[in-house]
Amino acid sequence: MDVELRHLRVLCAVADAGSITRAATGVGSTQPALTASLQRIERAFGGTLFLRGRGGVVPTAFGECVLSRARVVLAAADSMHRDAARWLADGSARPVTLGGIGGSMVVELADRLGGPDRAHAVSVTTEFSPRRLLDLVAGGQLDAAVVADYPGYILPATPGVAMRPLAVQPVFVALAADHPAAAVTEIDLAGLAGERWVLGPSDGAGWPECFEEACARAGFRPQVAHRSTELRPLQRLIADGRAISPCQVTFPSTPGIAIRPLAGDPLWMRYLIAWRVDGAFGGNSGALLAAAEAAYRSDIDSSHTYGRWLARRGGPVGAERAIG
Repeated sequence: MDVELRHLRVLCAVADAGSITRAATGVGSTQPALTASLQRIERAFGGTLFLRGRGGVVPTAFGECVLSRARVVLAAADSMHRDAARWLADGSARPVTLGGIGGSMVVELADRLGGPDRAHAVSVTTEFSPRRLLDLVAGGQLDAAVVADYPGYILPATPGVAMRPLAVQPVFVALAADHPAAAVTEIDLAGLAGERWVLGPSDGAGWPECFEEACARAGFRPQVAHRSTELRPLQRLIADGRAISPCQVTFPSTPGIAIRPLAGDPLWMRYLIAWRVDGAFGGNSGALLAAAEAAYRSDIDSSHTYGRWLARRGGPVGAERAIG
């Protein structure tokens, strides 16, 4: 069987729903029919894409690999259809194309670049790997992208792409709200040595390697029980107490999950905005930078935990903290 776009949409629907039954409802199918379709897709790819259990389904490491690429393919196909429709409508319109790592900042940026009435067309693509995003910018598939790097893992210069740091922030930890460690204001990383963790696969830019190195400095090697980049399965694993996870300060706050800083701030990440020098922002990077800075401020304003962290420290830290 040749894999088609509709098969990739099935995989993404199952991953987003965290359940074959819920995914079947969403795509207008039945649970048995979708199960049979998923089995055919797994045979076509030659490996198991999801682990099935009483609580639903979670992507395997192989499944995460396929899903990350499926989302890129689907985003490109959707973008192609939108661009074609706009060209037919007015003969020349082309949307600005933005990329971003997981999180809401790239959506905030798209809102600002689209204008208060969203009159300007802006499309968004998310990708797990910062290096992949830089490749897409360099190749012309994206005009700009929000990326991140980590201490000891600085993103290299990419021909044809300009980059500007936006801000640095600590890495926090997400755990079940009833976890004993959630009762404290800040958690000692060394005190989490016996915990089960959920991490994503390597993004090719230093994550989760820099986290594992921070754990080693704290005297332990993290026990990785699960691998996931999909938000809903990740939230469920954490809320159910089956694992804890390092997270961005803007990790969505949901019932059953507590977000806490790590004592001593043992790990940091740096946000950057990257753009193609001969693209839509090549001659007007100032507007892009102003919009990106405003988007970042708006994004972090949603995190009360980070707001309290900033208040205790008297404000943000300098960019040199993340790259020293």
